[in-house]
Amino acid sequence: MRRRTILAALTVALTLSGRAGAGNVEALDAAKDLADKTLSGVAYLPQATPALGADGTPSLRTVMFQAYLRPDGSALVRAWDPVANRYTPTDTLSWRGDGDTLCLTVPAFALPDALCVALHAWGPAFAGTGVNHNAMVKGDVRPGSALR
Repeated sequence: MRRRTILAALTVALTLSGRAGAGNVEALDAAKDLADKTLSGVAYLPQATPALGADGTPSLRTVMFQAYLRPDGSALVRAWDPVANRYTPTDTLSWRGDGDTLCLTVPAFALPDALCVALHAWGPAFAGTGVNHNAMVKGDVRPGSALR
């Protein structure tokens, strides 16, 4: 079992890093490389009403989320609800990828439209910065649906 897990992680790492062979590096194609995978991440978003932290600086809203990106362009998404101490029920929403840009709607982001982020991936890890909203994301990617 451990061998299969390591092989699956290596396959995802090679796919997301764009390494088709020694020395060959291709750009991330979010639509192709992320389809049929689960993203588990954290989004850092500005507060709707700026709140100051203990040191007097504005704090960010932190949203832990998971999204299973189906190949058909739909996504199962959920976010951690800190008040209930559990994930929200999954919603089925759309997602899209264009080059290294991923656009995803998660209701807990509380944005008027999908959050689009320019992604950087290395192995199964990713990070990104907002394209259409001021935000940052980071997390990891696993093959198949982890939303069980």
